[in-house]
Amino acid sequence: MIRAAIYARYSSSLQKATSIEDQIAMARRECDRNGWTVVAIFEDREKTGRNMRRPGFQAMKDAIGRSEVDVVVVEALDRLTRKVADALSQFDLFKFQGVELHSVKEGPQDFFKVLLGGFGAQQFSEMIGAHTRRGMQGAVARGRLHTSAYGYRKRESPTGLNREIDPEQAEVVQRIFRETADGKSAHAIAKGLNADRIPAPKGGSWDGSTIRGRKDREEGILNNRLYIGEASVCKFGRRYHPETGEKAVFATEEDVVRGTHEDLRIVPQDLWDAVQAELAQRTLKADKSGNAHAARRSKHLLSGLLICGCCGAPYVKSGKNRFQCREARRSACNNTISIRQDRIEPRVFDTLRAELHSAELIAEFEAAFQAELRALDSTDLETAIKRANADLTKATMARKGIMKAIEQGADYADYSARDKELKAEVADLEARIMQIKAQQTKKDTAPPDIAALFEAAIQDLEALLGDPDLVARANEELGSLIRSITLIPDPASPDGLAAEIHMDLGNLR
Repeated sequence: MIRAAIYARYSSSLQKATSIEDQIAMARRECDRNGWTVVAIFEDREKTGRNMRRPGFQAMKDAIGRSEVDVVVVEALDRLTRKVADALSQFDLFKFQGVELHSVKEGPQDFFKVLLGGFGAQQFSEMIGAHTRRGMQGAVARGRLHTSAYGYRKRESPTGLNREIDPEQAEVVQRIFRETADGKSAHAIAKGLNADRIPAPKGGSWDGSTIRGRKDREEGILNNRLYIGEASVCKFGRRYHPETGEKAVFATEEDVVRGTHEDLRIVPQDLWDAVQAELAQRTLKADKSGNAHAARRSKHLLSGLLICGCCGAPYVKSGKNRFQCREARRSACNNTISIRQDRIEPRVFDTLRAELHSAELIAEFEAAFQAELRALDSTDLETAIKRANADLTKATMARKGIMKAIEQGADYADYSARDKELKAEVADLEARIMQIKAQQTKKDTAPPDIAALFEAAIQDLEALLGDPDLVARANEELGSLIRSITLIPDPASPDGLAAEIHMDLGNLR
C-alpha cells in the first residue's frame, strides 16, 4: 500500500476559501487513479507560499519525519512554495526521507522539473513584487510614506505627506539622541526611559537593541535617517530560511529611492552628526577581531566530473580557483595544464544550456506559468481590495478607541499588548492592499512573452546552480546528466585544454 498525503493551500489575497476543497478533491481523484491510499490531508488557509513556517506544512513534514507518508500530492508545485530555493530544498528533504512528490497538473517531480516549475512560479511572484516596490518608490517622492517609525503619526491628507511628527514621541527621540551624544550607553538610556514609565515603540519596556539597532540596515532609533527628514524605501530585500523561517536581509542599492522631507525632521543636524561621531568612536574602541569567515564550499559544481584525457585520473582542486590532474600533482602524469574554475564551468554550461532547450521542458515551464496567469484571471481582486480596506478601517478604529480610552485616563499598560497587535495588523493590511493593487495592474497589462521568460530562466540557471546553498545538490543532479568531462591538452583550444563533454539526458525525457 502506498500512503499518500494531500497538501492544499490558498492565499487570502489571491483565491477563495473554496479553493482548498477543490484542491483536495482534485488530489483525491489523482490518488484514486494511481491506487494510492490517502492517509492524511494537510491544509493552510490564508497563508502565503513565500513563508515555509505554515502550520499545515510543518505538520505534514512532521508526519513525513515519522515515516507515515510515501508520496505527497499537491495540485501544483506553487501550492507548496513560490520560491525556487525552497522548492529545491523541500524536494531534497522529501527525497532524503524516501517520499515522492507528485503534482496533479505536472506529474511526478524530479530535480529539474522542480527547478524549472519553481522558477516559473517565482518569476511570476517577483513580477508582482516589482510592481509593489515601484509603487513604494513613487510614493516616497510624493510624501506617501509606508512607515510606522516611532516619533510620527498618520496624517489624513489626500495629497502630500501622510505622516506628521508626534510631539510627545519626538521629545523622547530627542532625549535619546542628547543622552547618546553625552556618552550614555543604549542600555543606560533604556533603563532611564523605563524608570520614567515611557512606553516603548511597540509597547512594553525599552531595551538597548531598540535604541542601538543596526547601522548597516539603518535600523534602530539612532540609525533612522527619517529623524533628519530623509525617507527611503527598497533599501533591503528579504529571504527566509526554508527550514527555520529565519529572515535574512540583503542590501538592494539599485532599488533604493530616497526623498527629503524637512517637515519630518525631529533631530537637528548638529545633534545627529555628534551622535554618529560618538557611535563611530565606540566602534573603534570595541574589539571586533575574529569575525567569522564565510564558509567555503566543500564541493564545486563539477566535482567528480573532470577527467584527465592523458591518464584518466580526476582533475582536482589545485589552489583556491584552479583544477589540475591529480596524478600530475604527484609527478605521475605529463599533463600539467591547469584550468580556472570560472573558465571551465561556463564552457560546460554552454553545452548543457543548449540541451535544456528541449520541447518537453519548454512545455512544462509554459504550463506552470499559464497556471499562474489562470489563477490571476480567476481572482476577484476588487472584492479582495474592498475586504482588505474594510479590515483596515476596523483595525484603525480599534486603535483610535484605545487612544481615546487612554486620553480619558485608562492605564496604557492595560492596552499596550492589544495596541501592538493592531499596529502590526494595520501595517500588514496596508502592504496587502498595495500588493493587490499591483496584481490588478499586472492583470490589466498584456500577457508576458513566456518564451522570453523561459530563455531568461535558462540564462540564469548557471548562476543559480553555482549558489553555495545549492551547489552540492546541483552537482549530484549534473552527475546524472553528464557522464564525464575529459580534458585533453590542445594548444588550439581555450586555456590550452580541449573539453569532451559526454552527456546523457535520458533522465530529462
